[in-house]
Amino acid sequence: MEGSVAKSHFLLISKSLENAIGFLSKKEYSTLNIAQVSLFKEANRELTRLRASLDDLTLVSLSVRNIFEIYLILRHVGADEKALHNWHGQSHKDSKDIRDGFIRLMERKNLDTAELREIQNFEDRNLADSPFQSKGPFNMKDLSEKYGHLHDYLFIYKLSSKLVHPSSMKVMVYDVLSENTNYLNVVLQVGVYFTHELNDYAASVVANA
Repeated sequence: MEGSVAKSHFLLISKSLENAIGFLSKKEYSTLNIAQVSLFKEANRELTRLRASLDDLTLVSLSVRNIFEIYLILRHVGADEKALHNWHGQSHKDSKDIRDGFIRLMERKNLDTAELREIQNFEDRNLADSPFQSKGPFNMKDLSEKYGHLHDYLFIYKLSSKLVHPSSMKVMVYDVLSENTNYLNVVLQVGVYFTHELNDYAASVVANA
């Protein structure tokens, strides 16, 4: 697939998502609505990054994997209220994990962590007053199998693990991988497929809103 063709496709999907985001943002607040709007916005940010790096196999692989994950999460939280509450609870755990890392690092450097601890206490109180629980992330392999995309998962994750991380293959034969456009074209085709699926899902959400 030529980069110009892929770029035009991704631009059309991006504009479509922007329309869906604008429409849904005007709807009455709900836990589902805020999750969907936020996920569509993140998908659009990935599309922007993707269009800016269409000749970089590593960055394209990363963005396509992220778009695949966003699509799965959208389907999951839209179909299961327990999953939706789990998703909202993941935000607390993610924030706490990052903040705990900063606190430990700052303590080793004898820096004041009072402000970070106060922020954490505030988030803990908010969580206690909400219907959510602090949760770990979804298992993407399980979601892929649940929604009929296990083979896509195995391909995307095997590829991204080799191309995103400094694997021996990536480091030793990066020039060959970059010069052979077949690899890039295959990843772009996967990206086109899942952005199309994402767009169809967004259209169905708007139609049923």
